[in-house]
Amino acid sequence: MRLNQNNIIIGIDTSCYTTSIAAISLDKKVIFNKKIMLKVKDNTKGLRQSEAVFQHVNNLGEMSSDIRSILNNYNVCGVCASVKPRPLEESYMPVFTVGSNFGKLFSSLNKCPFYETSHQENHIEASLLTNKIKNEKQFLSVHMSGGTTEILLVNKESLGYKIDIVGGSNDISFGQLIDRIGINMGYKFPCGKYIDEKALECNEKIEIGLKTSVKEGYMNLSGIENQVNKIINNHSKEYICKLLLDTISRNLIKSLLYISEKYNIEEVVFAGGVSASKYISMKLKRELKKNNIIAYFTEQEYSTDNGLGCAVIGLKNFISE
Repeated sequence: MRLNQNNIIIGIDTSCYTTSIAAISLDKKVIFNKKIMLKVKDNTKGLRQSEAVFQHVNNLGEMSSDIRSILNNYNVCGVCASVKPRPLEESYMPVFTVGSNFGKLFSSLNKCPFYETSHQENHIEASLLTNKIKNEKQFLSVHMSGGTTEILLVNKESLGYKIDIVGGSNDISFGQLIDRIGINMGYKFPCGKYIDEKALECNEKIEIGLKTSVKEGYMNLSGIENQVNKIINNHSKEYICKLLLDTISRNLIKSLLYISEKYNIEEVVFAGGVSASKYISMKLKRELKKNNIIAYFTEQEYSTDNGLGCAVIGLKNFISE
């Protein structure tokens, strides 16, 4: 293995809404972390895969000068990319083919190995980059983002993880719920940061919360959207935002209490863009602590889509060879 301090591993992730490239040294120091959000037209609720693929190709071209500076100053000894959403054989989404094929080309030009991972594993590794958990062999993880709300049982393997879905949403995701209500209130997609800011500004106490539907770790979230839309014009935006995030938090707490007891696990690693919410993270940490469950959140830079987790996974593969 080449231990020169200029040796780096590149991580690439082309998700539904972000083009990401990152680089870490062999001692896990972050060298580079670049991301470009895909553009979504106003008053729309997302992007088609074909539109996202087109933007990824353009964004990688826009990043070419940054990539050139990496090649001028560092020796690339491995490249790792998210090639699919989840670590399942049938998992597939066109956007990830952009990062995967770019990574293969990049590794060939640099005469270094190419490693594959999934977007979900990338998120988990990025969250663990700033957290030291007690039991690395088995823990729970909550992947909550624009299109995903899943509670995962994570078991460490030699070079990766065995991941089983043990809870989450039966219908729409937290991110979709937040964006749908946010757009109805006039916020720009993605709406998470606006909802979070308004919720934190609200000093009004929630007297009666919205109804939740949780059974054995699984949540039904579409009913929350209907409840909010019925009262959205009767309260301030700040109160509606607080009510929404409070309801999301209560759903998740109920699910995690059940799953934590079922599997006898007391550590939960949160990953994905929705976990960047300060309101949600504060409430979850406080309430889970009361039940002796440790909640691990990471910095917003690492919780939202990024390529750092891919770089870490690439590093693990490189070291093992």
